[in-house]
Amino acid sequence: MKFFLKTRVYKIVIVTGILLGYPLIMHYFLLGGQHQNLAAIYLLQFVVTQLFLAAAFALTLLQGKTPLITHFAQIVHGLPLPSGVARYCMYVTWAWVLFFVTLALISCILYVFSSPQTWSFFCNFLYFPLIAAMFIIEYLVRSYFLPHIKKVSILTGWDLYWKHKKSS
Repeated sequence: MKFFLKTRVYKIVIVTGILLGYPLIMHYFLLGGQHQNLAAIYLLQFVVTQLFLAAAFALTLLQGKTPLITHFAQIVHGLPLPSGVARYCMYVTWAWVLFFVTLALISCILYVFSSPQTWSFFCNFLYFPLIAAMFIIEYLVRSYFLPHIKKVSILTGWDLYWKHKKSS
């Protein structure tokens, strides 16, 4: 079992299961004439995605791990990060965890207590602007609390991340 978890095989199995499983579930609901359940499938898809994103950030906050935002800051600014910057990065990682959990909760609340149009508007039209707002707010907070840190554009950070990814 340890060999299986140390190889990339488990990732391939999980991705294949998701790529095949989701269409099969959709086919089951469509073929069975259960169109009213499609909204529940879309809710499940949205909520699971948000919780997976929250977990991806949260798992890096465990003891002995490097918070995800700290990892990105290290790629952009190099090692070692000043302690104040490292602490700020940990808080930002927590903020992203809470952000994704909040999106999942709001989606569930809207699904249960509002119209399908309101819920769909939130999930389909507000989602990306909310993510953009989170980036903008984080940038403004960082500019206020860490004015001495060199500013790097999102595109430069993106390039540095992929160069680092290719070299490791």
